Amino acid sequence: MQQKIAQIVDSAGSIPREILKKYHIVEVAFHINFGGQQQYREHINISSENFYLRMKNQPNSVPKTSIPGIAEWIQAFEEKYAEGYRDFIVTTIAKPLSASLQAATMAADAFIKTHPGAKIEVMESNTCGCGQAALEIKIAQLIEQGQMVTEELVKRIRELLPGVVSLFSVNELTYMRAGGRIGGATAFLGKLINIKPVCEFLGGVVHPIKAVRCRKKALQLLVDEAVKRIKQAEDAVICVQHALCEEDADYLITQLRERLNYHGPIYKSQVGAVVGAHSGPGAIGIGIAE
Repeated sequence: MQQKIAQIVDSAGSIPREILKKYHIVEVAFHINFGGQQQYREHINISSENFYLRMKNQPNSVPKTSIPGIAEWIQAFEEKYAEGYRDFIVTTIAKPLSASLQAATMAADAFIKTHPGAKIEVMESNTCGCGQAALEIKIAQLIEQGQMVTEELVKRIRELLPGVVSLFSVNELTYMRAGGRIGGATAFLGKLINIKPVCEFLGGVVHPIKAVRCRKKALQLLVDEAVKRIKQAEDAVICVQHALCEEDADYLITQLRERLNYHGPIYKSQVGAVVGAHSGPGAIGIGIAE
């Protein structure tokens, strides 16, 4: 009998909604606040599109994000436990970016004490956004294949983690600077006002790759870097995420297909709010898990 393994993620990866449903993944939502009394839950009572439209229309109202609470993680565990699952794989945004890992771990520790047979493995993705989504889709595929017990699956995920790629570009550095997420991209500050920086997340920290003068060059550089990092396209999960720039996302997908001679799935979704609060409208990225 195939072992039942539940997959639970935080919303920082913003996996395409249809993929969540296909693989029965439970997503635990981050909270968003625009400075007022109302607090939103990502993908639940505010869509990514509405989030970015609000950022665009109210540039002086910088959104704040906060982690899912312990009770929300426990609720997700309860849902899958009630369906008969006893083994859980949990992935979160990188630890340097958020305390989501800590909250999930505390919830898991509390849950297994009161639920006989429950085993929960909590792992940080070491990244966020498109890279986290690619990793989590790869995990979902491995679970569906049913060829590994939980211990083997955990070992395989840990082997995948160092190779996960998260490439991205933003239209401006304003949001990254305001949110304290600029990391190594400070090297770009003080240069041309209209530079389009291309960066990547390494170990949860932003590292600069190159600054170019126009959006088209930034998109092409993203493709160039992605192609260099993909060993075998058929074995890779490739995700393209965007923040109100779907045409650019479609351009990346077309270019990736041509350069890689690849006709398999390339997943597309909007950059989630927990990442978008620091990258702003116009952000775009390519995530790879292989």
